[in-house]
Amino acid sequence: MSWIWPVLAGLVASTATLIGSGLILMIGKRAEGAAVWLLSFAIGTLLGTATLGLLPEALEHAPAERTMALLLAGILVFVIFERVLRWRHPHLPHPEAPHHPAVERATATMVLWGDAFHNLIDGLVLGIAFGVDVEMGLAASLAIIAHEVPQEIGDFAVLLASGMPKGRAFALNYLVALTPIPGALLMYSWTSGSADLLGWLLPIAAGGFFYIALADLVPALHHRRGAAAAMLQVFLIVLGVIAVWTTGLLHRR
Repeated sequence: MSWIWPVLAGLVASTATLIGSGLILMIGKRAEGAAVWLLSFAIGTLLGTATLGLLPEALEHAPAERTMALLLAGILVFVIFERVLRWRHPHLPHPEAPHHPAVERATATMVLWGDAFHNLIDGLVLGIAFGVDVEMGLAASLAIIAHEVPQEIGDFAVLLASGMPKGRAFALNYLVALTPIPGALLMYSWTSGSADLLGWLLPIAAGGFFYIALADLVPALHHRRGAAAAMLQVFLIVLGVIAVWTTGLLHRR
């Protein structure tokens, strides 16, 4: 399989920045409200990719005990990443928080560096997935793009709230969004055709998807209360799982 697939997937994933930033510029605060609904779909795609694609493939390359141990290791690694980088999705500023220029600049810097590292990890997962086959890579791409759009809405909102000019915020946010490409190329060149490496890395990637979905995104859904909101969230989560299923993960063999 050509290395062009992970590169194209990284470029498409980077368009999430354009979509998220564009929504903020066009509809303002309403985009932040829409991000909550997008998160529900993203949760479904992340969980679907991990359970229907990454883990079954990992079990074909490694014993179950080792696979489950590496899954747990992947979750713990992402716990550490979050504590170090303080990832939060979406990054929405508190309306009653006091404003201070130095603090706001520091927040904007932290968001950009944290987002760059997060996107690099996304790229590594893309490289691992495309190292298996195109269908696995496409499913991972869908999951990554689905959670990148609401993330970028929040990131761009924070950059604007910090006082950064719109043009500079847009350019920096998009530059940061390109970091999945080197990560995808690096991991694809390392794992392509190596079943042993895939057996080690696939469950770690699945653990990362589990953590992002359940610990990072699900809590954001609790801000919408009521039976109607809950039903719509569940529907969108299921829709995300179905979207992954339609990529053919259950029919690859």
